[in-house]
Amino acid sequence: MPQKETLPASIFRRIDLRILVLLSVAYIINCIDRANISFAHLSMTADLHLSEADYGLAVGIFYLGYVLFELPAAWFFSRIGARRSFSRIMILWGLAGMAMFFCTDKTQFYGLRFLLGVFEAGFSPLALYFLSLWYPANKMGRAISIQQLAGPLSGVIVSILSGVILASMQNVWGISGWRWMFVLESFPAICLGIWILLFLPERPQAASWLTQDEKTILLKHLPAPKKTETFTPTLHMRSLFTLIVPYIFIVCGNDIFSFWLPHFLQSTHIQSHMTIGVLSSIPYLFATLTMLTAGRLADSAATTRRTLCAIFCLCGAGALAFLAYHGASLGSVLACSTVGLASLYGAYVVFWTLPSSVASRPPSATDFAVINTCGMIAGVLCPIIVGKLATVTGSFAPAELGTAVLMLCAAAFLTIPYVKKSYNQSKTQ
Repeated sequence: MPQKETLPASIFRRIDLRILVLLSVAYIINCIDRANISFAHLSMTADLHLSEADYGLAVGIFYLGYVLFELPAAWFFSRIGARRSFSRIMILWGLAGMAMFFCTDKTQFYGLRFLLGVFEAGFSPLALYFLSLWYPANKMGRAISIQQLAGPLSGVIVSILSGVILASMQNVWGISGWRWMFVLESFPAICLGIWILLFLPERPQAASWLTQDEKTILLKHLPAPKKTETFTPTLHMRSLFTLIVPYIFIVCGNDIFSFWLPHFLQSTHIQSHMTIGVLSSIPYLFATLTMLTAGRLADSAATTRRTLCAIFCLCGAGALAFLAYHGASLGSVLACSTVGLASLYGAYVVFWTLPSSVASRPPSATDFAVINTCGMIAGVLCPIIVGKLATVTGSFAPAELGTAVLMLCAAAFLTIPYVKKSYNQSKTQ
């Protein structure tokens, strides 16, 4: 009998409320602390004497810290548990973000961005892995799409909130608005980190809000937990390779919009930070709706997830290519950014349902971390290359066209046939 008919909906309503909502809010704060630099970029470059190449390097340095410490974060997760891991990560990144208030030169800027990457390392893949401890495979698409809504939803929030803070807090007590922005937007991470430390259950067995019968029913539909987590991946190398390559290209496409959208809008002769903030929220609103749709499609058509992800990549490639030739028009920037962001977030949601589709056994926390680490390597290089190209050529068109080609490669790679016996299929036979 299908799992969705044997598992009471009341169980997942409580898991949604106690686990999914919590991780979604945490990820919203995570995305805000990571992306608010794109708004600080509008005014802090003059204060710190930064070029576009300097800014791109700072973005890349963040990912360098993330890459270097992501696998150790996964290892510590298996040793100290989810509650202390998530709490440690959030409190430390909140402190690093607030420390930007005191940044006075380029060197300090680079150092704090590196520390932010170090402290945030592991949060996103570990959150996805943690969801897999609570949701069976046929419900992971929905769970991931809701939790990953934090990406575009945080884009809406950070666009409007940062615009308001930059406009209203400028020169308060003689301090620049971007400094206040970092303090106000980083503080919630510390508060939520403390809450997680006190109240987050490690696994369904430890959830006081589930009855013993409900725990027993739920655990029958979840992969058996490993007694110990190794520091090496459990997925076959071919399985990892088929996931890593397209994910690297998806990250490159997303970085273009995430870190330069406000600048693209400003380049169309809009000077008001408030207006830029409101306009920046529009693409993220559409991306939110796309993610919800993508998650449901991934659950209802599990056998075509790779094709669905490839279609989203093709749409993102088209948006980037069009933006390269029509980036001077406000209407074109908004249209391309909306289609591009929505497509890339849709690809992102569908992508994270793939580990269970190409794996011959249940993926581990280390598997999620390895995949995400390789994607973050692209996050190190892509912003640096984009910033350098923009400084040298005076245009973002070469970087946009190059990234469009990468998205085409991602789509092509995802359509390569790959047949295997899924561990989910073997469980149901």
